[in-house]
Amino acid sequence: MRKSSTQPKIRTFQPSDTEAVHHLFARGMMDFAAGLEEDIRSYVQHSLSDDLADIPSHYLAQPGSHFWVAELDVRVVGIVGIQRRSDTEAELRRMSVAAEARRQGIGWKLLEIAETFCREQGYQRVRLTTVDLLQPAVAMYQKFGFQLVGEESYNQIVGKHFVKHLANRP
Repeated sequence: MRKSSTQPKIRTFQPSDTEAVHHLFARGMMDFAAGLEEDIRSYVQHSLSDDLADIPSHYLAQPGSHFWVAELDVRVVGIVGIQRRSDTEAELRRMSVAAEARRQGIGWKLLEIAETFCREQGYQRVRLTTVDLLQPAVAMYQKFGFQLVGEESYNQIVGKHFVKHLANRP
């Protein structure tokens, strides 16, 4: 697919996006599975039957939570969610950008939207967990100001826990 010259439209998830979101999330994880397909497929299935099974109730109906899609040429090419964890902390979840849309700034724009939302909600911290397989995502999170605060092993996969402190801006 050719790269689009138009800018992505970031908007709130709509129920009609469900199939595209599921496909994008699954494909995004499997793109990096390299030899660990069975473990990743299991994780994807768990995710699709957990919060991604009902995005409106897990993200949109919960105060302090939200879910966005990035649309390019009327196609969903990026996703990200924020879930409230406490009055002061939110979790960034389910971040993914379609392979053909990567390296166009879409992930960065999704992070900016999510951070702005978190600031508006009064959160002091945003946390996230990703895996070592997703090296481009790890690099982007670090460049965006997330700091590695811990790691844990899941068989052959290493989970990486990050936090970004949101300073109150005057």
